[in-house]
Amino acid sequence: MKKPSFPAAAALLSLVLVLLLSLSSCGEKYEEDEIIAAAASLVADSGAINEIYFGDGLPFAEKGDWEDLYPWYVPPTPPADGSADLGYYMIKPQSGFLTVDDIKAATLRVYTKEYSEILFTGAFSGLAVTVGEGGNAEKQAVSLARYIDADGGYLAGRRVTEEEKLPLGRTYDTDGIRVERQRGNTATVVAPSVAPSGEKEDVRLTLKMTADGWRLDTPTY
Repeated sequence: MKKPSFPAAAALLSLVLVLLLSLSSCGEKYEEDEIIAAAASLVADSGAINEIYFGDGLPFAEKGDWEDLYPWYVPPTPPADGSADLGYYMIKPQSGFLTVDDIKAATLRVYTKEYSEILFTGAFSGLAVTVGEGGNAEKQAVSLARYIDADGGYLAGRRVTEEEKLPLGRTYDTDGIRVERQRGNTATVVAPSVAPSGEKEDVRLTLKMTADGWRLDTPTY
């Protein structure tokens, strides 16, 4: 049998690679109704998560909320002069969140691990920038962590300024969600919404199928 020439063999190999890539990229085809139902549920749940990270946040404990579990706790006194408040206050134990891990678990029920990690960095580690170079370089805090596991064994948060909050309150018409495209384990949906300003806007949201089901991979605020 005559062997194919080098150009013919190369062309054949290229064709095989293209076919393999096409098959691997197609993946499983999901029903649009399934994607729409998942998107509607996740969008609805995302509002509470957005509030934790970008809005007023979890409620602080008030007198009587902590006396059974933490009778020794004395909340810090906010600065009387209105300056930045660097104190951390106990989060209301009855909120359902007792640790940072509780917040992370709730977040991962709505958002992908990749997007959640972005939220975790700002909320639990804070943000910093490096000023200077070489031996003179030092990190300076841009913002402190919003929530911490306090040494006393309780979840604590700091009071954020109005400038740190985002304008939340976007509402979605979940009945109007439609699938724009899907490829592999990723789907893009278009959801009609009304921004906090009152402007109507179609928002594109990315969903990914994970080991735990569909999760949002883009913010909804």
